[in-house]
Amino acid sequence: MCAAVAATGIAALADWALAQAAEPSADRGRALAVRLCANCHLVDGSGKSAPEGIGTFRGIANRVGQSADRIGNVLMLPHMPMPDVQITRDEIQDILAYLETLRTNPDVAPLVKPGGQKPQYPSKT
Repeated sequence: MCAAVAATGIAALADWALAQAAEPSADRGRALAVRLCANCHLVDGSGKSAPEGIGTFRGIANRVGQSADRIGNVLMLPHMPMPDVQITRDEIQDILAYLETLRTNPDVAPLVKPGGQKPQYPSKT
């Protein structure tokens, strides 16, 4: 009986830990962006400038018509000269959460869907 209760408790704790890990994190997204994207994109207000023609993260986040699906598609199937960085869907969600923190344009729809809904990548649109 005691072993069954302990096993149930451990299983519940494991489920909780997995659910917590699956939540998008702006902090993890920023760390990924700094590690993977900062060579070309201006990730934050670090004072350096992005190369001509390459969007800053703030600009990408506030672009009218920008969507999580579009960003996810670009990250999963990058265009030239963007390198193929091979990131997971959860890492894309973290980057989207970070981009959401950079949003200042009230006319742009949120990138992160309420309720933790994750878009499927790549989209067919």
